[in-house]
Amino acid sequence: MERNRQWHTDKRHFKNTWEDEYFFTEINSKAVCLICNQSVAVLKEYNLRHHFETKHAAFSRFKGEERKKKSSDLLAKLRSQQGSLARPSLIQDSATRASYEISALIAKTGRSFSTGDFVKDCLSIAVSLMCPSQARTFAQLSLSRNTVTRRIEDMSRDIKEQFKAKSSGFAAFSLACDESTDISDSAQLLIFIRGVSDSMEITQELAGVETLRGTTKSEDLFAAVGRVLEKYNLSWEKMSGITTDGAPAMIGKKAGLATLVTQKVAQCGGKVAQYHCILHQEQLCAKSIGLGNVVRDVIKIINCIRSKALSHRQFRALLEEIDAQYSDVLYHQEVRWLSRGKVLKRFFELRRVIAEFLTSKGGDTQVPSDEKWICDVAFMVDITDMLNALNVQLQGKEHIITEMFDHVKAFQMKLDLLCRQLSAGNVAHFPSLREVTLVREKLPEYAGLLRNLNREFDQRFVDFKDSAGDMELFSQPFNISPDSVSDQIQMELIEFQCDSELKNKFMALNLKDFYTQVSLQRYPHIKKHAQVMLSLFGSTYICEQTFSVMNLNKSKLRGTLTDSHLEDILTLSVSQLQPNIEKLVKGKDQLHVSH
Repeated sequence: MERNRQWHTDKRHFKNTWEDEYFFTEINSKAVCLICNQSVAVLKEYNLRHHFETKHAAFSRFKGEERKKKSSDLLAKLRSQQGSLARPSLIQDSATRASYEISALIAKTGRSFSTGDFVKDCLSIAVSLMCPSQARTFAQLSLSRNTVTRRIEDMSRDIKEQFKAKSSGFAAFSLACDESTDISDSAQLLIFIRGVSDSMEITQELAGVETLRGTTKSEDLFAAVGRVLEKYNLSWEKMSGITTDGAPAMIGKKAGLATLVTQKVAQCGGKVAQYHCILHQEQLCAKSIGLGNVVRDVIKIINCIRSKALSHRQFRALLEEIDAQYSDVLYHQEVRWLSRGKVLKRFFELRRVIAEFLTSKGGDTQVPSDEKWICDVAFMVDITDMLNALNVQLQGKEHIITEMFDHVKAFQMKLDLLCRQLSAGNVAHFPSLREVTLVREKLPEYAGLLRNLNREFDQRFVDFKDSAGDMELFSQPFNISPDSVSDQIQMELIEFQCDSELKNKFMALNLKDFYTQVSLQRYPHIKKHAQVMLSLFGSTYICEQTFSVMNLNKSKLRGTLTDSHLEDILTLSVSQLQPNIEKLVKGKDQLHVSH
């Protein structure tokens, strides 16, 4: 051991003499001559001295400080040469990284792949005017159509690999599924997966865009779901829920997708919860409120103004002339969630201007002057405004299902209060009704409409009410009675409720952060229940949002976009994961300059 220590000491001393004595330096564990840049085969002092004396004897004339200065100059020259060789590689790496970043931006903003050429032309013009010395550097940026296509494919593949790695650790996961037809009449099934790991990390990603060439029966949808789960090696028994829209192929009781999934999970020994999208159900409730004749009259009046170009121009000019709050009336669009409420509200606030305009035109369509009709419009404005507020609360991609259902329960309690107040003649929470001449005999009718609306909520949200016990155990674990939970969790729940440290944390943290503090060893059933609840989708909002992205990309101008490229674009656009561009750049065997 002493000999080894002495040998290492001698070697370090030997290295310190390379530059000064023999004009050598160490590069990548090799001794390289500073004079001729050659390396010796075997790292021994004899070899270095022999090389120097036989090939560079003339340098023996340098002595002392002059010899050290000469060695330093040669070393600086060698490093400068190495830097100039490495610099093009670094520039090309940066150009490739920039190519990936710009390609991702092109995909996320719905531009065509050929936009890369336009971006490069813009950069070339800017560089030539602002910093012409860097024109050659920017010319290495690769943004041709084929390059952008490959970049988007690479990044999409990387995101899917990341999601596959995360999905292997899911303790529970659920699905959100929705189907729609694109511009080329291809049926596209979106399958989102939200999974929760043992550490309570939530991962929500677009797992598949399945193109259905033939029929879109429940069997076809079920087969597509099976392919996606197989692709990510997800087992059926870990599935905790499925949320769909209201299409018969999705929610059919005998052979709908949700039913087939439930049966499959039951065969594997698991249990799955079925939910009809809470946003869809809220909209169906909103349509059942009544007074449809009032809405039809308003739409007819608006169409009378907007359907003729001259009339529309004159009406807009009138609004501008009187400096009105709005510059136009809105068309009613059935497919847009908030459309009806916004149309009614704007019509009500412009009703006097609209009435004067139509009177001056002298047409058949006029704004009714009946006080009862105006009163009905005001009531519809107020109640649809409340429904729109509820809809906005339910929108979002990462809501916990218990929080969403809390909004619905709160709205139903508000309806009870409004019914009682209207029956007593109190219109405190109806600002539009307060603006018109109130026809008091209409108030009991309005109270009846609200009671019918409340019953509609009760009937449509049965699937959520059936899970009320599970939701309470998750959201209020310290208040729920042990008698109301299953036998296997009762003892554990009592221990849990008596844990004062956890109770303090529950008061201070949100639900997700709180359950990360719960010990899996002490409370395995409660922890597992929390994982299941956190994995559930309350709505298909994220599917609807992705369909909007799909329609933006696969439009009439891009009808030939392939299904695989559409999936790549959607993956990049809606993914929470970010592609590992550094890894993708390093993985390139050869870096090409754009032509």
